[in-house]
Amino acid sequence: MKITTDSLVVEYGKLRALDCVSLPIHSGEVTVLTGPNGAGKSTLLGVLLGLIAPTQGEVRVDERLIAAQGHFAPVWFRRQIGFLPEAVAFSENMTGRQVLSFFARARAVSKSRVEYVLGWLGLENAASRRVGTYSRGMRQRLGLGVAVLTEPDVLIMDEPTGGLDQQGLSLLWEVFAEWTHAGRTVIISSHELSLIERRASKIHIFTAGELRASGTPTQLRVQSGLPMEMRVGPGLDEVYEAILREKR
Repeated sequence: MKITTDSLVVEYGKLRALDCVSLPIHSGEVTVLTGPNGAGKSTLLGVLLGLIAPTQGEVRVDERLIAAQGHFAPVWFRRQIGFLPEAVAFSENMTGRQVLSFFARARAVSKSRVEYVLGWLGLENAASRRVGTYSRGMRQRLGLGVAVLTEPDVLIMDEPTGGLDQQGLSLLWEVFAEWTHAGRTVIISSHELSLIERRASKIHIFTAGELRASGTPTQLRVQSGLPMEMRVGPGLDEVYEAILREKR
């Protein structure tokens, strides 16, 4: 599945949240959207999720038009999406198993899949506890479980590393590997480039609604003029800052 945005514009009054954004998103890759707050990353995710209609431009999936001026992404496409929002929130009186079961019934997913996901998340011993007793990391893992419950063709995650401990990060890396190996699509919005860059296939840098730079981590280092060397450090975060300084 190839998702393509063509001259995509989203306006809120005089504010252009997205300004003529054109980019391809390929299946079998981990696509990362990054940039400062208000750069347009979440707006682009909103268009793909069918929550925001473009003001101009269009979005296509395998050359099939799915969103255009004043038209939201259709239900058939949204059914192929799994979504992990930045702020995960569930009813605190429900148990972890009840949360997954609720979403499973809504998406016609079997009970066996619910139990498998609980075990995979490492939440089987906490499955009967109320979500109100969960730590932030446990809630994030539960949100990850909801996102992958249907094994969707397109997985969209907004700041997925927030609150995750090493076990949670390992689960996230497993998802990346499984989805790309299966030829599915992974789209991430993240500021945590030091964590994400080694798993990223392509990175798109946004600022003020504009797409400022795109490429693999290596290509972006070349564009920014930073030296290529083996070292331990913040990594692509420096590239991100260098490119933004150059564009100002």
